[in-house]
Amino acid sequence: MDERPIRSPGHSDGNTVGGTTTLDQGRTMEQVKTTANQAAEQVKTAANQAMEQAKTTANQAMDQAKTMARNLGDQASAAAADPAGTAQNLARKATEAGDVLYRQGQRAGEYLTQNVNEYPLTALLIAGMVGYGLAYLIHSQPQRQAPWRD
Repeated sequence: MDERPIRSPGHSDGNTVGGTTTLDQGRTMEQVKTTANQAAEQVKTAANQAMEQAKTTANQAMDQAKTMARNLGDQASAAAADPAGTAQNLARKATEAGDVLYRQGQRAGEYLTQNVNEYPLTALLIAGMVGYGLAYLIHSQPQRQAPWRD
């Protein structure tokens, strides 16, 4: 049953405002309220989901940090439990690094020797330029000017 009053053409009713009835306005307001409530519920749901996701991510980060700290603690205690073994391990690694550097130096020396033997004049000119450059750097100290005296 429609509750709107029946209007005859050319007849003005006291319940109309700008061509709409107060009943129509009430229905429109109810629709606006319903839509606003639905939007508010959607916002609340999205906020709750974001909060739960943030909590989950924070908990995962805390768990990872705890695991890393535990692993570091285990490594530190293992190193402290066997200092001689740790020192031997470090010495072995240093020896390996020294051997690698020695082999690289040896290859560089062989390369240099080969090039000097193939191009003696060029090697002599390069050695002369390097020597002159070093001498220039050593003997050309900036000249200090005496401070002005009044």
